[in-house]
Parts: sequence; structure tokens; C-alpha cells
Amino acid sequence: MKNKYKIILVVLLGFQIQSCVNDSQLEVEEYNVLSAENLDPDKLVIAAYSAIDYRYNTGQFRDLWPFDHAPSNWATSDLRAGDAYKGGGGTGDNPGGGMLQLETHDIFPSSENVYNLWRAIYFGIKRVDTALRVVTAKSEQEYPARTTRIGELKVLRAHFYFEAFKNFGSFVWYDENTPIAEINKIPNSFDSAFMWSKIEADLNDAISKLPETQTELGRANKMVAYAFLCKAQIFQKKWANAIESADKVIASGKYQLVSDLEKLYSIPGYGDRENIFAIQFSIKDGSQYGNLNFGDLLNAPDSPGDDANNPYLNGDDFHKPSQNLVNSFKVGSNGLPLFDTYNNSNVTSTDAVDPRLDHTVGRPGITWKDWSIRQQQLDWSRDPATYGYFLNKKNVISPKSNGLASNPTGFPWALGNLDFPIIKYSDLLLWKAEALIESGNVVSGISIINQIRTRAKNSPYVKDFVNPTQNAANYSIGMYPTTLSQAEAIKALRMERRLELANEGHTFYDLVRWGIAEQYVNNYIQTEKTRRTYLTTAVLQSHELYLPIPQIEIDASAGVLKQRTGY
Repeated sequence: MKNKYKIILVVLLGFQIQSCVNDSQLEVEEYNVLSAENLDPDKLVIAAYSAIDYRYNTGQFRDLWPFDHAPSNWATSDLRAGDAYKGGGGTGDNPGGGMLQLETHDIFPSSENVYNLWRAIYFGIKRVDTALRVVTAKSEQEYPARTTRIGELKVLRAHFYFEAFKNFGSFVWYDENTPIAEINKIPNSFDSAFMWSKIEADLNDAISKLPETQTELGRANKMVAYAFLCKAQIFQKKWANAIESADKVIASGKYQLVSDLEKLYSIPGYGDRENIFAIQFSIKDGSQYGNLNFGDLLNAPDSPGDDANNPYLNGDDFHKPSQNLVNSFKVGSNGLPLFDTYNNSNVTSTDAVDPRLDHTVGRPGITWKDWSIRQQQLDWSRDPATYGYFLNKKNVISPKSNGLASNPTGFPWALGNLDFPIIKYSDLLLWKAEALIESGNVVSGISIINQIRTRAKNSPYVKDFVNPTQNAANYSIGMYPTTLSQAEAIKALRMERRLELANEGHTFYDLVRWGIAEQYVNNYIQTEKTRRTYLTTAVLQSHELYLPIPQIEIDASAGVLKQRTGY
């Protein structure tokens, strides 16, 4: 399915039906315009799937290289939550022009980064709408896959609207039944109930249409729709509904926690059983570099002088884990997190730490994945004076990938056909645990958290580079007692989400939905600015919980689109 998607899309990325959206605020100028009569509907569905990697054949640089607005949300979530620093070649090294401003919460409606993200999301919505208008016009006799493909497209549309909602707190909603001439008259809604109703309606319709299993890897099935529905219900605090949706996925037996965390983040295909829905990447598919994770292109370690003894050559060293995140992996004598004191001092070599730390973060002197030439070096960081020495280790392909990367020792460095998860089974389990705890069933919720921690405890640990029979650090992980109070269990759940899903693009959105983002982030800044002086004037204000509506879109709409108060 991966290569099928991408080979076809060398031609199809820019296709649009002549009757597509032409309103100013959603206008895009794609090449190779064809009429609906000349298009295979299944190829339009594939084109809609391709939109989730935010790469488009428009001829514009930002639409082929989405590293300033990646679908992994590393810049819009991890930087804003304090789990990562921007990184790169200093504070003046700003992809999209405003990435530093994302981290310091000084973003403006004129931000190119914000506009590029809005643009990418609506490219996806347009692709889905184009496909739905063609597919729904077909009969089952003309197009036997009609019902299933409609279900898939409804999942994709729910995903794109979800991304618009959690990033902007607002979106322009339309569907395949909206007259084309009316689309440019639709305002962006700030009505949460309305927006959730539309997302849920798409997912429920998808559930009614999709099979439980698809033969092609990457296509949405009924369980994927249930997982997205669970996520929507969690965001709305519909705890009972979320438990029911999660149970549908769990009972299917299709997904599981894989046993080796290092392979999960390093080896293509290993995480297929854990990834409920993922962005599919590929190599050797007829394109120049392969259809790789270009949204995370900048995040490979640096290698001064293109030293062949380093695992990747000349990476850009963005998305650097923060000191606060690294400290959060410290544990007490019982192997449990130090919730209130972990950030009082920085991690030392003798501190007991959760073993997930060295699967998540690259630290100097620690073994880097399966690289046997040398351990992580100080010179793998471009600007350590500003950003420190920690490196993002997750979802970076093994340097000994044996042909699974298009060019592991040169451009595009650490990228390969390692899929990026949008929803993992571990994420779903933690949603269920959260819903159980919030509903008062602490025992069952904590049991699920312990299931996640047991996997981490039993997964192979990172080993010392010089003596591979020893662990690379003082690893310890314990299980929570089921006698915790509800308040203690909520604290445990929230910490577990941070540790298990660190730098996977979730934390900021979690903080917002929990209603604690402003206090949490500003507390983080108070300490972190003593370590990173460029954060001295940073502050998160209430209106900055969501990104501004791009000013260029407001201007082009002649007043139809409205800005969030505060910008």
C-alpha cells in the first residue's frame, strides 16, 4: 500500500476537479488540472491519503518541504509544551520565519509557519472533498468499493478537521454536499459543540461503512475509526463513551504493545502491530529521494565535517529534547516518577531513571541505537551553548538500516520508510485509563498504566557502549499501587502520557484539554529560562492556547473569517 500510494501520487498530487473549491480563503493553485470524468475514483482516494504527510506538488517550496509545519506536530506541540527546544543553528535559524516564536509564545497572525499549517490542513480537506464528490456520485455497480472508500474518506476528513480544531480552535467546515458557490461564504466557527458534532458524525458514519480489516497496509478500517472516535470523546470528556470506543479496538485483537521499544522507534515495519493509524512513508518508489518523512527532515543529529564515523551526515539538529523533559524521567527508590521534585536538579549519571529515557533522548556518552562505531558525541549538536547536547532519538531510523533508508549516510540523513504514528495502541490504552480514572474506577485505570510500564520494564534496555553486558544507566521502573486516590491517579496518568509519548506531538494538546496549559507552561519557563536565556521574555497567555487564524486568509475572505480575541 505504501509504494502504491506514492508512485501514483507522483502524477496525482496536484490533480483537482475543475469544479473544486475556488473561494479565496481556501484557494490553492495545483498543477495538472483534469476533469472529473477522466479520473479513477480510487486514485482520488489515494491522493486524499497522501495529504496526511503535508507534501503537495504546487511548485512552492513550502508545499514540498513541510519541516516548519510537520504533521508530527513537533513544532506546534513539543516546542510549545516545553518538551523540546527549537534547536538548529541558533535562535536566528528559523524555518518558516517564526519557529522561535512558536517556542517563546510570541506568534503573530502574519506568521508563515501558521499560514503553512492552515494551508496544509485545507489541502487535505480539499483532497477529501474532491474524492467524496466523485465517489458518492458513483453507484455500487459502477464502483464496488464505493461504501468502503466513503468510510475511509470520512476518517481522513475527521482527522484533518481534528488537526484544525486542536491547533486553531476553529475551522471552516464544509462537506461534499455544500454547493461550491457557497463555500467562500462560510465563516470559521468558534462553536466547540458544532465542530465536535461534525467530527463525530464523520467517524460514526465511517464506522457503519468500514470493514474490520483491510488487506492493504495503511487504509483506515473500522477499528481506526473507533480509535479516532475515542480520541474525540476523550477531548470532550465523554468518559463512558470513550471507554466503549476503546474497548471496540482492544477487543478486535488487531493491535498490541510490541516488545522492543528501540526497534519501535528505529526499524521500519516493526511497529505495524502497535500503530493503529500512521503516516505511511516509502523508499525506492520512483521519486527522487523516496517519499520520506520530510516534515521531520531537520531533526537528525549534526555531523561536523561529514564525519563518516558518525551515524548520519550533516543533520540540522532541530527538535532537541529539553532539560525539563530529561529530568522528568528521574525516579525514586520505588521506580516511580518524582512528580513534584524531578526538576529541582538535573539528571546525573548516578540518578535512577526510567529506561524509556535513553530510547527517547540521545545523551552524550550513551549508545546511539545500534551504532557500534562510537557512542553519542558532543559534536553531534550544532549549538550546544544555546540548546544543550540532548538529541531526539525517537522515530529516527537505525543508522544500520540495511537499505531501509534512501541514503542513511547523506541527504536526507536519518530519514527512511519509518512510518510516523498518528494513533498508537499505547496512546489508546492511556485514553481508556484516563477515562476510567476520571470516572472513578482508579483500580482499572492504574492497571492499564501498569501494563504500559510493564512493557517498558521488560523491553531490552540500552546497553553501555564499552561494556555491552551492562546497562547504559541506572534504570529502574516500578508499578503503581492500585490504592492511589483519584487525584494521585490523575497525576500518574498525566505523567505517564508525557513519558510514554514524549516528543510525539501530543503534550501541548493534552495540556490544553486538561485546562492546565497556561499554568504548566509558565511554570516550566520560570525554571527553564535560567538554563536557556533566550526564554527570558517568554510567556504563554490564554489566547495563545490556539494559533491565530492566518491574517492572509482573513484579508482574502473580505471579513468572512474572524480572528481569535487577543491576537
